[in-house]
Amino acid sequence: MTDRPPSPPTPTPASDDPLEDRVVATTAQLSESIADALGCRLADATLETLLLELDRHEFVDWVTVTRSGDYVWDLSETPDRLGDAIADALVARLEAWLVASDG
Repeated sequence: MTDRPPSPPTPTPASDDPLEDRVVATTAQLSESIADALGCRLADATLETLLLELDRHEFVDWVTVTRSGDYVWDLSETPDRLGDAIADALVARLEAWLVASDG
């Protein structure tokens, strides 16, 4: 069994769900963006593993595969989803610290 993302839902016609309304990128495009922003490049296998894990936890959504075999990821809600997860973790840590300091 390979580590592939689950199949996306049944595709809808492009006119019903246009990609231009969403923030989408291929794995290669994400790799280039990361390299440009951080000045370092993740190994393709590492980036793919990270994206699959983010997909499993619903931080990104796998949309489709291009004709050339590149995965396409929907990142439209990723900032909000990651922000919520970080906020939840921070609140949990703060609550634990407050409970420990009261005792």
